Amino acid sequence: MSKRWLYLALPPFLLVAAAFVLVQLFLELDRDAVDRKAGERLTLYRQTILGEYQKYRYLPYMIARDPRATFVLGLGQPVESANRFLQEMAENSGVELLYVMNAEGTTLAASNWQDELSLIGRNYGFRPYFKSAIKGEEGQFFAIGATSDEPGLFLARPTPVTGAPLGVAVVKVDMRPLEEAWAEGGEIVFASDANGVIFLSSRPEWRYRSLSVLPEDVRRMIESTRQYAGQDLKPVSRQPVEAREQVSIDGRVYRHNTSDVGLLGWTLHFLVPVQEARKSVLPIWAATLSLCLAYAVVLLVLRGRRLRKASVELRRESAELKELNTRLVGEIQERRRVERELLEAQRGLARSNRLAAVGEMSAAVVHELSQPLAALRMFVAGTRKFLEKGDTGTAAENLDEIDALQSRMASLTQELKRFARPAESRIEKIDLRESVRTAEKIVRPRFEETGVVLKLDLPATPLEVETAPFRVEQILVNLLRNGADAAATEDAGEVLLRADVSGEQVRLRISDNGPGIPEDLRERIFDPFFSTKTSSGGMGLGLAISMRLAEDLGGGLSVRANTPKGAIFELCLPGFAGPVAKSPEAGTTEPQAAE
Repeated sequence: MSKRWLYLALPPFLLVAAAFVLVQLFLELDRDAVDRKAGERLTLYRQTILGEYQKYRYLPYMIARDPRATFVLGLGQPVESANRFLQEMAENSGVELLYVMNAEGTTLAASNWQDELSLIGRNYGFRPYFKSAIKGEEGQFFAIGATSDEPGLFLARPTPVTGAPLGVAVVKVDMRPLEEAWAEGGEIVFASDANGVIFLSSRPEWRYRSLSVLPEDVRRMIESTRQYAGQDLKPVSRQPVEAREQVSIDGRVYRHNTSDVGLLGWTLHFLVPVQEARKSVLPIWAATLSLCLAYAVVLLVLRGRRLRKASVELRRESAELKELNTRLVGEIQERRRVERELLEAQRGLARSNRLAAVGEMSAAVVHELSQPLAALRMFVAGTRKFLEKGDTGTAAENLDEIDALQSRMASLTQELKRFARPAESRIEKIDLRESVRTAEKIVRPRFEETGVVLKLDLPATPLEVETAPFRVEQILVNLLRNGADAAATEDAGEVLLRADVSGEQVRLRISDNGPGIPEDLRERIFDPFFSTKTSSGGMGLGLAISMRLAEDLGGGLSVRANTPKGAIFELCLPGFAGPVAKSPEAGTTEPQAAE
């Protein structure tokens, strides 16, 4: 009996073995076909990129030779005729931007001279294309414009084209139409630069991601040139996407082919899902399964006489299965209906969350701007009185303070905009005592109004930290103002700010002799919209924002009871760890705008 079953199982076994051999053979053929197709498509894409490059490569050379654009270099200042000439050339050639810079990198003429984001007067000496062109070489650089936030290919030539360069002519080419054409083609293709950063892709979610983890020196170089400003350049895959035949990205496996774009130093990548490289496998296994089933059917037919009684039972089971399928279809339809209702509920919740976020941010803006506005009102009132008395010197000093406050308000609105994106704050080396004095100047009118005494206990030596000064000032203004409000209820209200160094941290303690904070409310005091101020109109956002800012700066904010009464808020910040490379914008409130 066992030999009989062995003989019956032998044909299917031989069929499966033959199918396995055929699958391996056809897999190799499919891979070769996919690689040939990838090579053809890469050649086409490469020629498309080079064609776009060659199409505009001549333009900066022509601008560099044309005196209608370059005569501004001799004058050293913008001229309308040169701007109009560049505007007309940009419209006729179809490029995004045309501009001329002097030897220091300052733009003297630009095609967008009438736009709100005009490049006139802006300096781009830090860009690699300028550095190459001013040396007499041809400059090429793909980057995101720091002013327009729009990517493009920058092509530059020195002017004059012979002799010592006096300036640089630049054209910016919009590469987005090329990228959109890739996406419409339905294929997976992207381009990476020499550092392995993807900057053109038919998959938008892969744009500005890296093929592998970028070394720190490469990241610093990219940041110094602002090539991909505001992008975190996360790796597109956990494993480096190297020049190998098969890669895994976002959990999917692809057949990988590459081609170099020689003139630009880029690399083109063409991916094909491995399923397409195995398209012949399914028919082979389907045919094998069909033959095995046919063989089984033959056996069943031969044994039909013996199984005639069993067929009745089989038909009964088939009817039950059909009924089960009917019920299953009904359950599937009901599940789809529930899923649609759930999706609608999720969309409604998302809309509610967006409205809540808008309301919270609006309240934060009102809260953060109310303090400088109160100081402005005090300075304006004082200025009027000094002018009435003829004391113009003191009035001028008040005007300087007003100007400083409006600058701070402008910076403050930028900081509030970045509240949800803490990584965008600029970290720099500062003396924390200056931030304390700035915050004290802002809240001084509030202390004079409440009659509370503000005392500063600062060390004689600098408190050097690496932090974002405006955010530190925001925290201090919130804490000092809260201290003034708390101590205002006392006959001899007093707020003390004390600073010292503890290990690798700098600690700032703001203590008051007010009524204090009940122990059962201390855990909630940092919650948004929770306030213990029953009469001062507090919104409950100051401490919540301060806690968020302190954590973003790598520190912390805590509260405890003061002795004999009142509260102590302690702000801890990491101390200065070592020398900081000074950026070209050091000393300015905001980074200099770029193209």
